[in-house]
Amino acid sequence: SSGINAEWPLRPGGYKTILSSPWYLNYISFSRDWKTYYQVEPLKIPGATAEELNLVIGGEACMWGEYVDATNILSRTFPRASAVAERLWSSEKRTNVADMEFRLDKHRCGMCARDIPAETIILRSYCPVEFSGYDHW
Repeated sequence: SSGINAEWPLRPGGYKTILSSPWYLNYISFSRDWKTYYQVEPLKIPGATAEELNLVIGGEACMWGEYVDATNILSRTFPRASAVAERLWSSEKRTNVADMEFRLDKHRCGMCARDIPAETIILRSYCPVEFSGYDHW
């Protein structure tokens, strides 16, 4: 189990809601787990009524954990948060993981060029600029 909660977590009681439970990024896993976060459709949560889904005004990715500190917070957060962002900003019809993988790989290269140590997306992909390290911080 990935630990990702894609069930309707609470009853908002008529209040507008920001959904976060499907996108807790602190779960430790291996390989390309960003795909799991990308595949959650925020307005198709099992157990939620149409009235409850109408109260969802957005979503957020959350990062914390016992195994996260200053040395790995950025590489743990990205690309996962980027996958969540596309899921939240995109049409529910845009779900092709293979297409997203190439967009995310290009986005990662741009992040590395800005010295953000984003985790690798595609094995053996080419990025002309890699993360230069922490020595300049």
